[in-house]
Amino acid sequence: MEKINRRNAMGILARWSAGSFIPFSWILKGCTYGSSISLFNKEYQALLGAIVEIILPETDESPGAKEANVQYFIALIVEDCYEVENKDRILVGLNQLLKDGFLDFSAQKKYEVIEQLDIEANSATQKIPHYFNALKSLTQWGYFSSKIGITQGLRYNPIPGYYKGCVPYNGEIAWYS
Repeated sequence: MEKINRRNAMGILARWSAGSFIPFSWILKGCTYGSSISLFNKEYQALLGAIVEIILPETDESPGAKEANVQYFIALIVEDCYEVENKDRILVGLNQLLKDGFLDFSAQKKYEVIEQLDIEANSATQKIPHYFNALKSLTQWGYFSSKIGITQGLRYNPIPGYYKGCVPYNGEIAWYS
């Protein structure tokens, strides 16, 4: 063990005090990423809620994506995990929907707009990925990994039985275990 003398003590004290002079905001600057627009504001959440409810609507058998709070999942994934280019593409698309007054449309008109976006997103002439494909994928991922999606959207068996690979598919809802 090194003997502490006055010179070593002064060196340790200098290093400690130098650390206290570094502005904390410099450390946090590295945490800022991408656009300053947040998908967690009320207007975006209302828009995302309307979109996910059209993609995976409520039925007699199961609740819809909006009830599973998929809109918050989408906002979280896009803001925290998407690269700036993909995030900006989604924001531009959502902003266009807001500008067009999507939230004020009738239910039928909203459905028609989403149907048109789906056609555009899957057209052969699409050169860059369309933002609607990302929203659709995130909606499915968020819903079928949520508690509501697993326990009410799929048949749920917390303790599955054995596997029967030779049983033909009869169109029933898939199992999740």
